[in-house]
Amino acid sequence: MITVKQMLCYTGVLVALSGCGGSDDGKNTEAGLYTLSAAVSGLSGTVTIGVNNDNISTSQNGVVNLGNKFKSGNQVSLSIKQQPANQRCSITSAATVTFSNANINNITVACENIPSFVVGGTATGLLRPVSLQYQVNGAAADTVLINEQNAFTLSDRFAAGTTLTFNVQNSIGHNCSVTPEQLTINNDINDLALNCSTFGEVQGRVTAYGSGQPVNNAQVTAYVIGDSDTPVLLQQVTTDDAGRFSIGAVGYQQRIIMQAASTGYATRSDIARTSEDNPETNMSIALLAADTVTTFDASTAAVITDPSSAMQVAIPAAAFVTSDGQPASGAISAALTNIDASSDPAIMPGYYLATNPQTGNEQAIESFGAINAQFTDASGRALQLASGVTAAIRIPVAARATNPPASIPLLHFNQQTGIWDVEGEATLQTDELNRRYYQGNVTHFSTWNADVLFDAVNILGCVFESESAVRLSNVRIIADGTNYIGRSVTYSNSDGSFSIAVRPNSQVLLSVRDSDGQSNTRIINVGSTDYDLANCLAVSPGTMTVSLTWGNNPRDLDTHFLGPRTENSIDDRFRIYFGNKEETVNNITMYLDRDDTTSYGPEVLTVPEFPVAGTYRYAVHHYSGNGTVFQSPTRVEARVLGETYIFSPSVDENTDGALDSWVVFDVVVTAEGNISVVPVNAYKRQGREDIGDNASSAAAFSLKPTLPTDK
Repeated sequence: MITVKQMLCYTGVLVALSGCGGSDDGKNTEAGLYTLSAAVSGLSGTVTIGVNNDNISTSQNGVVNLGNKFKSGNQVSLSIKQQPANQRCSITSAATVTFSNANINNITVACENIPSFVVGGTATGLLRPVSLQYQVNGAAADTVLINEQNAFTLSDRFAAGTTLTFNVQNSIGHNCSVTPEQLTINNDINDLALNCSTFGEVQGRVTAYGSGQPVNNAQVTAYVIGDSDTPVLLQQVTTDDAGRFSIGAVGYQQRIIMQAASTGYATRSDIARTSEDNPETNMSIALLAADTVTTFDASTAAVITDPSSAMQVAIPAAAFVTSDGQPASGAISAALTNIDASSDPAIMPGYYLATNPQTGNEQAIESFGAINAQFTDASGRALQLASGVTAAIRIPVAARATNPPASIPLLHFNQQTGIWDVEGEATLQTDELNRRYYQGNVTHFSTWNADVLFDAVNILGCVFESESAVRLSNVRIIADGTNYIGRSVTYSNSDGSFSIAVRPNSQVLLSVRDSDGQSNTRIINVGSTDYDLANCLAVSPGTMTVSLTWGNNPRDLDTHFLGPRTENSIDDRFRIYFGNKEETVNNITMYLDRDDTTSYGPEVLTVPEFPVAGTYRYAVHHYSGNGTVFQSPTRVEARVLGETYIFSPSVDENTDGALDSWVVFDVVVTAEGNISVVPVNAYKRQGREDIGDNASSAAAFSLKPTLPTDK
């Protein structure tokens, strides 16, 4: 049967119509309208052809229909809008055509491969990865991480004629530039220069808290707070044989969290700060040795106790997982450390600041005791409690804690932010030996603290350079509580003023302790309102400060600091002690800033400068109370020219008897001003003119009044 359409085709009535065969084949089907087509050759990819305001893309070679509704007289502009990758296409016929009562099918688009080239260069001066941005022909930027010095190559290849624009993203502690900033590719490029300079550095030393011995191979990790208050891992290094470490390119940071960890010690974090005024800082991180180390099987429940305190951790069976969430198996090692900051608030990780869970603001805290608990598998991998598992902990009440509340917030130390987080509550209890402790449940392990958050009052003051009276900015000020366990730290403003938060109705020791200077220590009694210092803190370069701390017994230990002998006599060396708290030599005044008579300390000696050459001596006299200097235990921390020295007696001796003084160290000052610290660590009799072998008399020097009269 022949259709009507077929009959029309046969008769030629519709000869002007195209597509009688069932398809248009690129030809128009309407009278007076014409088609435009192009022949594409050599294409490998996708090319976009501009037809006036329309874009037509094709990925195939051959005839491409570019439109079929053009009228006679229509003018069409042709262009290549988007080139295929690694090719260049061009319109090899006329770029502008005009229809004249006919289809146009003589347009040609020829494509050819173009060579691609590599781009690279050399990076210098960077200490950690830096992000290099590059735009290709003005498009959105791509980023490549340059993670090492020397030669680098971008992963992409670029076609000839490509324009690249470079920019170095901000990177912590780096000032970087790239040369050239823009280039056009015509060949391989290997002479890009990424040059960086770094700023901000933290140097330090990791030591054992009790002995001052260096801790080598300790892992030191540095975090800073980045954008959106997110912790950023800067670097992780290992201490050398002397316990030293250095982390560069830290930038200028308000808070750098320096975490130190080593087997057999409690993990400890201290806070550092850098600024344009003080781009480099030195710090000493003292690690507490673990009090209890034991092992147990991962599949069994365990109760780990400390025989010398009420510290305890009770763990259910199969409680631990590895960092990737796999159940722990085999032997688990546990290390528990009692952190009693009664004599030295500095042993607590970080600052005494916690995030208030109600307000989200940072708030000062008072500690009533803390513990650190760490668990590892047989391979040394850190373990944590599995999701949904809880453990019971007992935190011994600190020896100097007064009026511990019946219940108290339970806080854990966030090692990445340097701030304590409230997580739960603990209750005050007593064990069978009448030792008080706080008990609570935890879902993970770190350092846990029983603390009270308090609304602080402020000490308002200023600092200046002692010689010039010039106000000093970015100087660190510390306030340690004497009738509560807490420490506050702040830095002076650009005009040398400061405000430091302390507990209301308390006594604090206030001083400048900075890598670039020190002041003497002031005893400040604050009430329920802010306290204004009458005089600024005077800061000197700081030759030496010495802090003496001890335990509950002996009740009273005393600092004795002796000056050099003169050429004429062995009997006239000056002595700074409770009966002579200041000594001025050659217009330099040295101070015993605090003499403590009721356990713990600290007693603080400040020597702004050694006034004469010779040998100085520092000793500790057992004045009253039971026990011995060794048993207490007693600890002396001396900071001399920015270097920290820790001393503790190595053997026991009845210091309540004839050998009543522990000679700690000598300081030898040469005529040229060279200073050396010489450990002595020996027990001697306190003599009238000296503490040492050459004392000519057994008579005690300047006996104290009978206790309990205060000195």
